[in-house]
Amino acid sequence: MLKARRVWPFLCCLAFGTFAMYAIGSQRKPGITILILLAPAALLAFPSALRQAAGGVRTVLRSWTWWQGLWLLLFMSMFVLRQRSDTEIRESPLDAAALYRVVLVGITAAMLAIRLAVKRPAWLGSLFRGLVGALTCYCAISAFSALWSVYPAWTLYKSLEYLVDVALVAAVLAAVDSAQDYAHLLSLTWVLIGLLLVSVGLGAFLWPQEAWQSDVGLLGVQLYGVVPAIHPNSVGEFGAIVAVVAFSRLLLPADGKSNRAWYGLIWVFGLAALILSQTRSAIAGFLLGTILVLAFSKGKGLATFLLSGLAGLLFLGGLGSLLWRFLLRGQNLEMFESLSGRVNWWELAWGQFLKSPWVGLGAYTARFDVLAKVGEADTASLHNTYLEVIFGVGIVGLIPVLVALIGTWRSLIRALRTSLLESLERGMAVEALGVLAVVSVRSLFTSNLIWHPSLQFLVLLGYAEFVRRRLKRAREPARL
Repeated sequence: MLKARRVWPFLCCLAFGTFAMYAIGSQRKPGITILILLAPAALLAFPSALRQAAGGVRTVLRSWTWWQGLWLLLFMSMFVLRQRSDTEIRESPLDAAALYRVVLVGITAAMLAIRLAVKRPAWLGSLFRGLVGALTCYCAISAFSALWSVYPAWTLYKSLEYLVDVALVAAVLAAVDSAQDYAHLLSLTWVLIGLLLVSVGLGAFLWPQEAWQSDVGLLGVQLYGVVPAIHPNSVGEFGAIVAVVAFSRLLLPADGKSNRAWYGLIWVFGLAALILSQTRSAIAGFLLGTILVLAFSKGKGLATFLLSGLAGLLFLGGLGSLLWRFLLRGQNLEMFESLSGRVNWWELAWGQFLKSPWVGLGAYTARFDVLAKVGEADTASLHNTYLEVIFGVGIVGLIPVLVALIGTWRSLIRALRTSLLESLERGMAVEALGVLAVVSVRSLFTSNLIWHPSLQFLVLLGYAEFVRRRLKRAREPARL
């Protein structure tokens, strides 16, 4: 028998999806129609949500630690202040915007070195263990590839930059004593991503001409972030992450505390950003993440119900055809099948990769050797984690990346199947698994797993490693 508290979020999801799809099919500014549909729910939930949010802010401030401060610095270094072509990078590798990023990463590296020197904590051993160790191995291979890279300085810097991110995760794992401590890092990451979405929303009102690209698909608009600059694909990914986290916490409140008004509002906010971004891969990741959250929150019956409901929804009033038009996003079938032109990039990259399949052509250099040749000089990566890796460091470099990703999935699923987890740890694992689904699907269309600062992936890998080490310690006495 399905409990009412588990059914109502699903019913809200179905209702919102139905109204949103009809709004998309309307002829009068469907993007604005969706926002109007959201307004009543937001206004009703806002007073209660505001009180709950204030309590959450106080909790974060009381639990603030040095590693949260460094995490914030790396987050700030992700802000895109300008876009440059490959030629501009070669001519002026360290302009003001690049210097801003280098300084923040440098401060983080310096603080980690100081912490290591005074052994508070002694995190070096943690850097070479388990899932974190796999990414450390990838960073070492990437840095070594500077020896044969087409742009050695770029390869070396990008490799060391990502190594700083991995080192911070290692330091956090060496410093935290409990799941409650790590929960603060998870929450901080989701709050920071949520703040980015807030900046997108503010930009939509303050600079509408820059934020709304017109004549895109059925919605007629596509949402961009203005300050900082955020591509719709990233807006969609952030919206999907926020919505999955909120949905997870609606089903599994932390420590039994229910903040339904707050998380309900956040869920609607994330879902609105996801839809208005029209990011197809993020939508797929959101659906997979939601199903996993339902399945692993003791709601397998509800997960089956959701799949049945979605299938039925596709046949309701021709919504299946409408959904297909939405997914096409105004593109013709040829452009859709080429994944907005990415397939052409990948084919060229694959041909280049075959010249050096084992060790690649130099980490992070695809933009100089492939994208510049097809007129995509402003594009930073191949928009596929795995092709980016094998192009740069070959099969040798791909192995540790796959070990890290598959190991993260394996650790979280194994943890959810054991009875050794406490309720808070289980809720965090469910939440992490849902977000991991979003990140994994997006990794097929972006380089988010190995690109600085990959905080949304690294925080999940860190928790999977935390659980792995915790369960290993719990089982050790039983073996003696």
